[in-house]
Amino acid sequence: MFEKSLTDLIQGLRANKRNESEYIQTSLQEIQTEVQMSDMHIKSTAIDKLNYLHMLGYDMNWANFNIVEVMASSRFNEKRSGYLAATQSFHQETDVLMLTTNLIRKDLASSNVMEVSVALDGLAQIVTPEQATDLFDDVMAVLGHSRPYIRKKALACLYRLVLRYPEGLHAFVPQLKDTLDDPDPSVVSSAVSVICELARTNPRNYLPLAPKLYHLLNSSTNNWMLIKIVKLFASLTPIEPRLAKKLHGPLSQLVLNTSAMSLLYECIHTAVVGDIISVPVPVQDSSGRELEFAELCASKLELFYESHDHNLCYVGLVTLAQLQARRPDLVVNQYDSLVRCLDHPDLSIRMRAIEVASGMATRKTLTKMVKRLMSQLILSNTIALQPNSTIGSQLSDSNNQSDDYAPGNELTLPKFDSSGASLTSAHGSIVLPKNSAKGNTADPADSPEYRTAVVTAILDMCSRQSYANMTNFEWYVATLVDLVYVAGVDVGREIGEKLLDVTIRVRQVREYSVKMVRRLLSDRTLIDHIT
Repeated sequence: MFEKSLTDLIQGLRANKRNESEYIQTSLQEIQTEVQMSDMHIKSTAIDKLNYLHMLGYDMNWANFNIVEVMASSRFNEKRSGYLAATQSFHQETDVLMLTTNLIRKDLASSNVMEVSVALDGLAQIVTPEQATDLFDDVMAVLGHSRPYIRKKALACLYRLVLRYPEGLHAFVPQLKDTLDDPDPSVVSSAVSVICELARTNPRNYLPLAPKLYHLLNSSTNNWMLIKIVKLFASLTPIEPRLAKKLHGPLSQLVLNTSAMSLLYECIHTAVVGDIISVPVPVQDSSGRELEFAELCASKLELFYESHDHNLCYVGLVTLAQLQARRPDLVVNQYDSLVRCLDHPDLSIRMRAIEVASGMATRKTLTKMVKRLMSQLILSNTIALQPNSTIGSQLSDSNNQSDDYAPGNELTLPKFDSSGASLTSAHGSIVLPKNSAKGNTADPADSPEYRTAVVTAILDMCSRQSYANMTNFEWYVATLVDLVYVAGVDVGREIGEKLLDVTIRVRQVREYSVKMVRRLLSDRTLIDHIT
């Protein structure tokens, strides 16, 4: 009797595209007959075909017992087919899983390296809590195998086992510690990866491994392993603050010398979240100049958020925000670099830039920062209300002019009154940035989420710490009125609360606030838009 191979099945599927369903049903009937045969070669071939059909969405649970039979084959090629089918088909509730425990134990003790390997791979995928308990010691014994290839797989398998059998951690952690001294670098790297994953749940359990991890941090040249070690120390340092002083030297050298951006980022991130930047030990840059570690990290972060790679730019801004919470003085010095991120085409990067920018405002930079954010609300493609329709018309005309808004070509927006209120503020006109969005190009500033974030940032910057940075309250009131017209999103309640708060708190601005609110209430275009 001629039996179709897996290749024949695939070729038949391609040749019968018009009646594929009928062809598959016929093939399944053939497979059901083949798996009942005593010839293990025919049975394993049938399981291969069934596994292929399973990937196309056809059920194979009816053949679970036959899969176990193929797993028990004495030929490796057939055994491998059985284990592959088991990893694809078996789940926690599969009734024949109990039949595989002794079979896997036998393969783990095999003198054939490939059988041990396939058993470790299969067990890691199908393990149940009962199997993890029964086979834990057998896999632990494989950690002493003479082949590094097998020791690596045993580590990965034990990680999956302790997820199902947490009590095994007590025996596994000391073995992990010993594995960090393994003569094969790939096994050490696997051990570090397993520790890093386990430490996500409870880093405190792995503090005893810190001395060996520190040794690896100083001696290893494997960047990927160094990244794992640095990330692990990021979770250990908050638990054991004394590590910060110990890690200062190795991390500062990596930040100075590494050319790998991924490793550089993890070092800076760990230095910030672990408060290693607060260690009062200076470092020397490439020119021999002494500077604080925090200052070095801040300067290196510029490489990220000035990068053309959107991912690097984003993670750089995330870490810059974390640095800002600890050393705001260092972030303020990077105002010009950060402001460029506010024009980034990626919305998520703009949102992160706003988060950092809102924390950079000081008495000196507040007005400049608010103008910069307000200009984005005005220059987007979103149609916002404008007082007396004058601003809108000027901006519409400006779209037909040159793209360059250089000094001397600036667009000066009208004032509400002689006090310097409105978009021009008390300090002159807003200078519109170059390359404003127009035409059919999607502008992130048109996103309601972004516009809401801009308005929220402006309100937060101006009112922070009971108006500690405010020097001109009439300008602030005028800015709030401007936001009513240019916000383009529903933030009226928030603006109203801030306007009411400053009017109640600051006696000198009450008359002016009433005057501006009266002007809002008398603007028929605004009232019609709201109603």
